Amino acid sequence: MQKVLGPRLQSRQLPPLTDLKPEFEELCAWIDAQIDKPLGWQELMRQSGLDHQTIKALFFKFASTTPMTWIRQRREMRTETRATAPRYAVPARRALQHQAA
Repeated sequence: MQKVLGPRLQSRQLPPLTDLKPEFEELCAWIDAQIDKPLGWQELMRQSGLDHQTIKALFFKFASTTPMTWIRQRREMRTETRATAPRYAVPARRALQHQAA
């Protein structure tokens, strides 16, 4: 079952953006957990309980970018990390045995 953020966000009156930083951080964490899946505005709005404009304003305030650019950058970072990570690791003890021989 999908978690939707707090009930206070369901009303039409939203608190100032600075008060929504915990919700912004939860949304970012959720995005990171879903980064390999297709993510669009509908998924972001459904997950956060916020409208398109509020999500966009939060990303401009706290990340200085748009949500879609942020998602794309996170995907690129993940791809770069995978590309530079070793495919396998030699246990340290085994590596030392090979050096001693």
